[in-house]
Amino acid sequence: MQKRLAREIVPPKGSTMTVEQYSEFLAEAFTLMQRCPQYASAEEDVDCLELAHLLPAVPETVLAVYLGINDAVCNKGLVAPFLVRHGHNNVFVFDPDVYSGDDGVPSGTIDASAVLSGFEPPNETWNPGWTYVMIEDPLRSFESLWRERGYIDMIPAKFEDFTMLSDPETSRVCFFIDRKAFDHPVNQGREYLKAAIKRGERTAGEYALPKGLEGEVDGLVPVALDRGQKLYVATRDFGPCEHAWNNIHPENKEWAVVNENSAIPLDLVVAKPPANPRLAKGLRSALGSADMTTDWFHRGREVVRTPLLQGLIKG
Repeated sequence: MQKRLAREIVPPKGSTMTVEQYSEFLAEAFTLMQRCPQYASAEEDVDCLELAHLLPAVPETVLAVYLGINDAVCNKGLVAPFLVRHGHNNVFVFDPDVYSGDDGVPSGTIDASAVLSGFEPPNETWNPGWTYVMIEDPLRSFESLWRERGYIDMIPAKFEDFTMLSDPETSRVCFFIDRKAFDHPVNQGREYLKAAIKRGERTAGEYALPKGLEGEVDGLVPVALDRGQKLYVATRDFGPCEHAWNNIHPENKEWAVVNENSAIPLDLVVAKPPANPRLAKGLRSALGSADMTTDWFHRGREVVRTPLLQGLIKG
């Protein structure tokens, strides 16, 4: 299929990349993903990909996404020189007459819209005038928020499972992740992660850190996966699990393709109480990855989360 982009790219404010550079990156990402049978079919072309630039002033934070399904389970193919540090937070919604937002939030939480650029409710049935909060104090439990006066409902955040699809001989990636991820039974069952952590610790210093991302991976564990190996991005307590990756290595010949399978945790969905019947009449559940609601970024006010180009399926 033809690879000439049919959609117009308008560089975001603050970007140093040109339209041609965005187009070339997207075309390269599409060519790489075509090698993987789970992504673009023979009938699809480069216009099936989503394009985002999370920190426009940092060229390396450009991101190409092939989104195959986005419901309770989500599947994505990702190409990004540097995936910036972020986590996925459960979002709790409150009656603004009880908690007004900004500083008027339950203890141990933060107003999501105050710390994230581009924050938006998961669909049009969720009133943007409600107060949306994320847990800030790790000692604050989700069960305690369910019992708070004015509680309306909760939007559960996804868990992710990354698979390294590229050969490290042609493209190395160093993943960085919260140490708590290795307490999760899924990762504990993956014996190869012990060697992957050692490789990551040994080689993390070889990757170039783009200007403007100083401190981005401080405190996270480096993990260097081999082709086909997986890393589960989740914690046992359903809390956020910060992560990032760096694909900028001097020996790389091309960008890597990383697969992401994600799903909302069913145990948490089943356990949460029913939505407030008075305020939540007609409320539709948050489907898909709900990224624009639940994603929390280390540089939250700086990140541009709205895509430059939308793919075939809304992400």
